[in-house]
Amino acid sequence: MKRRAAAERALSMPRSAIREIMALASTRENVIHLEIGEPDFSTPKHIIDAAKKALDDGHHGYTPSNGIKDLRKAVCDDIFKTRKIKINSDNIVIVPGGKVTMWHAILMFGEPGIEIMYPNPGFPIYESVINYTGAKPVPVRLRGENNFNIDLDNFFSL
Repeated sequence: MKRRAAAERALSMPRSAIREIMALASTRENVIHLEIGEPDFSTPKHIIDAAKKALDDGHHGYTPSNGIKDLRKAVCDDIFKTRKIKINSDNIVIVPGGKVTMWHAILMFGEPGIEIMYPNPGFPIYESVINYTGAKPVPVRLRGENNFNIDLDNFFSL
């Protein structure tokens, strides 16, 4: 049997459109970057100082896979303060960004014959992962005139 570098399904995934744009931008001068999630300001000093203190205090190893307990408790406290909903911190998971949660949710539900809705515009990875599972991607159009919120009438008509 011929050895492959990766599974066929992995090799068939298209390259991210963001990567294509970044590659093109790297060939140009004076490009103004407006990527999603990239701030246009420096990290505030109090955050830098807190990060340095955490490192000095020995907080530089792996964290629990569901997140630091005090942080999960702080999330619960904030949810109660802002929404008056009481949640047990054991039901909170802290992850390094939204993509990983979408990846796992799409993998959990996606399979041939299933339709999965995703926001468009949104992260290109959503459609790629839906296709990867064999499910059918169904874009939910977000429009500027609606502040890029989901239009419920449109949503329920899909």
